Amino acid sequence: MALDLTEEWDDASDEDYPLPMGGLIVRKAFVEEHPEAFAAFMEDYKTSAEFVNNNPEEAAALMETYGIMDAAVAEAAIPNCNIVLIDGEDMKDALIPFYEILFAANPAAIGGAMPADDFYYIP
Repeated sequence: MALDLTEEWDDASDEDYPLPMGGLIVRKAFVEEHPEAFAAFMEDYKTSAEFVNNNPEEAAALMETYGIMDAAVAEAAIPNCNIVLIDGEDMKDALIPFYEILFAANPAAIGGAMPADDFYYIP
């Protein structure tokens, strides 16, 4: 591994949040129409992230079973993936500095403007 992006982010940032590298996009109407289903999904998402981090060998075997990737590759990669679930206000607090950096470098990278408050789902 030539570079650990999370480590570089931590060194370059004053933030207490990890480098945002993935996200969940959901239509607001869906969340409003199915709040229980969305809450259950988020709980499962949290459980899944915890499972992968706490059981890399078993998670890697499942990844191979479902055709995602070879188990040996997955097991070696999991400890370096920094898989976390950050939601609510913490998610917003983690994303804003990241978006500010992208915006300063090239506004088009995030659609030409910083996201409005309604961009974030905070129950």
